[in-house]
Amino acid sequence: MTRSTLQQQSYGVVATPNPLTADAGMEILKAGGNAIDAAVAAAFMHTVVTPDNCGVAGYAGAIVFYLADRKEVLAIDYNSRAPGSAREDLFPVEHHDDGGFRVPEKVNAHGALAVDVPGTVAGLVLAQREFGTLPLRTVLQPAIRAAREGFPVCKALAASIAGTLAANAHAFPEVYRLHTINGRPPLEGEILTNSELADTLELIAEGGSTAFYEGKIAQQIVETVQGHGGLLTLEDLAAYQARIVKPIHIQYRGHDIYTPPLSAGGLTVLQALRVLEGFDVAATGGGARLLHLLIEVAKVVFRERLTKYGDLPTAETLTEQELGDTLIEQLRQEVAVALQNPQKGRIIAPDPGTGTIHFATADAKGNVVSLTTTHGAGFGSLLAVPGTGIVLGHGMCRFDPRPGWPNSVAPHKQPLHNMAPLLALHNGRPSLALGAAGGRTILNTIYTVLTHVIDLGYSLSQALAAARFHVETMEPVWIEDGDEQITQALTELGHEVLIKPAIGTLQGIAFNQETGWAQGESDPRTLGKVVSE
Repeated sequence: MTRSTLQQQSYGVVATPNPLTADAGMEILKAGGNAIDAAVAAAFMHTVVTPDNCGVAGYAGAIVFYLADRKEVLAIDYNSRAPGSAREDLFPVEHHDDGGFRVPEKVNAHGALAVDVPGTVAGLVLAQREFGTLPLRTVLQPAIRAAREGFPVCKALAASIAGTLAANAHAFPEVYRLHTINGRPPLEGEILTNSELADTLELIAEGGSTAFYEGKIAQQIVETVQGHGGLLTLEDLAAYQARIVKPIHIQYRGHDIYTPPLSAGGLTVLQALRVLEGFDVAATGGGARLLHLLIEVAKVVFRERLTKYGDLPTAETLTEQELGDTLIEQLRQEVAVALQNPQKGRIIAPDPGTGTIHFATADAKGNVVSLTTTHGAGFGSLLAVPGTGIVLGHGMCRFDPRPGWPNSVAPHKQPLHNMAPLLALHNGRPSLALGAAGGRTILNTIYTVLTHVIDLGYSLSQALAAARFHVETMEPVWIEDGDEQITQALTELGHEVLIKPAIGTLQGIAFNQETGWAQGESDPRTLGKVVSE
C-alpha cells in the first residue's frame, strides 16, 4: 500500500522515502519557506539520516522545478567533475568473453581514486540562494539538529551499516567509526549522532558553498584523498560550479514532460516515451502485454544510451538527434520486429551499482520541485574525511573505465548518471512531479509509472503498485516477484525472466488541475512518508 495524502494544501506537500526528511521539509514550509526551501531542507536532512544513499560530499544530483510566478520550468545540474589530472586509462579493466568487463578490486568505486569533485553542496546552495525565500541557516536547521542530537536509525540504514560498512571496516575504518555506536553497528530504532557532520553543516549554513569548496573543509578533503592515493586537488574543488540549465522537453499525449539535460538520465526516459508514441499503449490493457512492449523499448533506448551518451561538446545536437523523428521511427521499427521475436541481446556496460534518493515538494503558491541526489552505491567511495563527518561519493565509477567511449574518463569531465527527476505539465500547469532511485532501474521505473498514469489512466498510487521490470541491452529481464501470471506470460512471449523482490523506488506528487488538490505518494517499496498540510 502506498503512503499518500490528498488535500488542498495550506502549506504544501512533501513526499520522501524517509519520514524524518518529509517532516524536515514540512517544518520549513510552515516556517514560511517555499517548495525550493523545503526540498533543500529535505535533501540536507537526507545527508544525515540516509548517509548510505547520499551525503554532503555526494557526487551528484539533479533538480527540475516549476516556478509558479514565472510559469517557467528550470533545472539545476550539480553533477560532479573528474579531477583535472584524470585520464581515460586511469583504471585497469579486465574484459570478459560476453562483452562485459570489471575493474579489479573496484578501485573506481571504493577508495580515493573513486572520488571526483562532489556537487551536492554547490547544487543545493545554488537552488536555495536563487529560488528560496528563507535564510540558508534556517533551511539547514533540521539537518544540523538531527546530526547533533541524533536520529533513530531506519531498517535500511541499519542493514547497510551491518553489511557494507562492517564488511569493509578494516579497509575503511573511519566511515565505520562514524556510523557505529561504541564500535558496533546500530540496531533499527537506536539513536545515531554525527556531531562532526553537524559542525560541517554549521559552516555551510554560515558560509554557503564557499565554506565547503574552499578553506578548511576543502583542505581536509584533499588531504584525505591525496593521502590515500587519489587525484583531487584544491584547485579542482575551488573551480567547481553547479549550473542553472534549461531542461529538455517533449510532448507526450498532451503532457509537456521536462527533465534535466545530459549528462543526467532523463534523455533516455524521453526517448522511450517518443518511441512509445508509435504504439497503442492503452490497447495493451497493462500487465504482461504492456511489459512486453516496455521491455523491447528499453532495450533499444539503453543501447543508444550506453553507446552514444556522455559529457560531450555535441550534447545539444545529440539530444536533438536522439529525440528527432528520423531516429525515433527507426527505433520504433526495431521494437515492432522484436515484439514478434525477442532477442537476448548483448551486454555493453554493466551497472556500477544502485543507491540514491528522490523526493518531491510543492507549496501552496504552486511551486513544484522534483529532486534526485546521490552518493552512488552504498556509502559511495567508503572514504571518510576525519574530523568532518563527511563520506565522499564515488562519481568516478559512473564513467566507463574503458578508453575510447563517449563516457570514458577525461579531465574535468562529468560522468553519465542515471538520475532523472521529472515534471509533467498539462495545459500549462503541473500535473506530475516524480523521479526514482535505484541505479539504471531509475529510468525504466519512471517511464513505466508514466505510461500507467498517462496511457492507462491509473492514479499515481495505482501506478506505483503496478508490476515493474528492468532490462538494459541484454536479457534476462528482471520482473518483480508477486504475479506468476505475468512471469509465465512473458516467458511464453519469448523472454528470459529473472525474479527480483523489488525494482526501483519512486516518490512523487500528482496534481488535480480542476480542484487544486495535490496527492503525494511514497513508493510502497520504501519506508517513506508523505506530509501535506
